[in-house]
Amino acid sequence: MLDLLRHGSTFVHRPVHALPESHTWAHVPGVTLLGDAAHLMPPLGAGANLAMVEGAELAEAVAAASGSAELDEAVRVFEERMWARAGQWAGITEAGLRRLVSPDPAEALALFDEVQPA
Repeated sequence: MLDLLRHGSTFVHRPVHALPESHTWAHVPGVTLLGDAAHLMPPLGAGANLAMVEGAELAEAVAAASGSAELDEAVRVFEERMWARAGQWAGITEAGLRRLVSPDPAEALALFDEVQPA
């Protein structure tokens, strides 16, 4: 791998962007966010899976609501569940990213015990 990086094609630095683990927003009736728009995190697979779960949960909440007030409350409750779950996974993926890019192998191994999914 090192030979590939040293002698292969030109390396292009691609920064990894992520929102803070505790990212939330004030509820706005009729609007919400899903997936990366709601909880951008390191690209370790959790964000895409969360987006699919959230889409299904939000669809169920919308389908079960019988009026605009009930719909607004269902979306607000959905957002709170999403934030809690996304915050947990944001922490896990951030620790995973630190393990993957650590220049010290011993430090990287020690980080494996740092965060465990619930």
